[in-house]
Amino acid sequence: MARRGFQQGSLFQRGIRRKVWVARWWEDVIQTDGTLGRLRRSEVIGTVADFPTRRRAMQVLSQRLWPVNSGKARPQSIRTFGDFVKDDWMPVVLPTLKYATQKYYKYMLDVHLIPAFGQRQLRDLTREELQSFLSRKLSGGLSWETVHHFKCGLSKILSAAEEWGHISDNLAQKTKLPRRQYGPERAVLTPVQVRKLVEALDEPTRSIALLLVLTGLRVGELLALRWGNIDLNARLLRVCETVYDGHFDQPKTKRSARTIPIGTETAAILAALRPATVDPKALVFAAGEGLPLERWNLLRKHLKPVAKKLGLSGVTWHLLRHSHATMLDSVGTPLGTMQSLLGHSTPEITREIYLHAIPEEQRRAVESVEKLVFGPKWTQVSPPAQGPATAVN
Repeated sequence: MARRGFQQGSLFQRGIRRKVWVARWWEDVIQTDGTLGRLRRSEVIGTVADFPTRRRAMQVLSQRLWPVNSGKARPQSIRTFGDFVKDDWMPVVLPTLKYATQKYYKYMLDVHLIPAFGQRQLRDLTREELQSFLSRKLSGGLSWETVHHFKCGLSKILSAAEEWGHISDNLAQKTKLPRRQYGPERAVLTPVQVRKLVEALDEPTRSIALLLVLTGLRVGELLALRWGNIDLNARLLRVCETVYDGHFDQPKTKRSARTIPIGTETAAILAALRPATVDPKALVFAAGEGLPLERWNLLRKHLKPVAKKLGLSGVTWHLLRHSHATMLDSVGTPLGTMQSLLGHSTPEITREIYLHAIPEEQRRAVESVEKLVFGPKWTQVSPPAQGPATAVN
């Protein structure tokens, strides 16, 4: 498109109690069908109190028009945020994310982002508007972590819009959140509380809860565990998959794909669950037809009710993993060993861990946790019946 003529723009005042200067000029845009067009743009450039004379306001307008008159302004799309998300971003970008992340993005878009910005044109979004949205969500009672997810979601979407030429700048990257305020330290279960909880649970929830405490696995990693990834003779367990709502995926991070040692008590629990004839691809914990167990049903119908009867509040699958981490720390496990066992992400390049490369301090650490959980005087709960674990209604 040939360069348009020089523009001075027009300027007028609007308002009664709070008068503002409104500027208008022509702007090249990308229309919804992808062709170039021209639209009249109106924008408030400041209050009359800030710029009491027309001359001063015209100076501001001249600065605003400089990219247009210099030919450096790039046409931007008039598409709305909602149309871009539904027609472009969701079909192209969303499928590249992990299933659990996709599910969260759909919730975030449907409940928060689309209602707030769905009708706004991408080119009209401002940093102040995005900042105000995040601030409202924080003041409305949402956690810092949740609002941070909103900011990251907006940034990811607007980054794609910038990359595909719909906007010239990703303004979400210029928003700020207040410094995170950490609440009280998360309460974890003591070894005595773990024993009481496990004794009161039925199978398979009993074995799942106990293995989470003894291994520190994420519940999705444990429910995706297959017999072919367990070596009871060498007492090793390999994390290769995770499962969420029946969908199998790679582990959460590159470091999460790991091999960890297990203690003798953990090996005994798995040996009791092991069927006489082992299919390496079969799940350790399976429902009918070999499908994975549903974590939410087990949590809601079994783990939480039993914990509530025992007076244990806030018990979740993730709390059991935190309890394992706390016990590792209490027996003096080095930080590096804890990170390796728990599969926490680090900047380092992760290499595949061969069986002979399992550090001895890792094995000592998990065995020390077993001693804390079982104790010298506690008789281990009766092992589950021989054969594969089945779902509980």
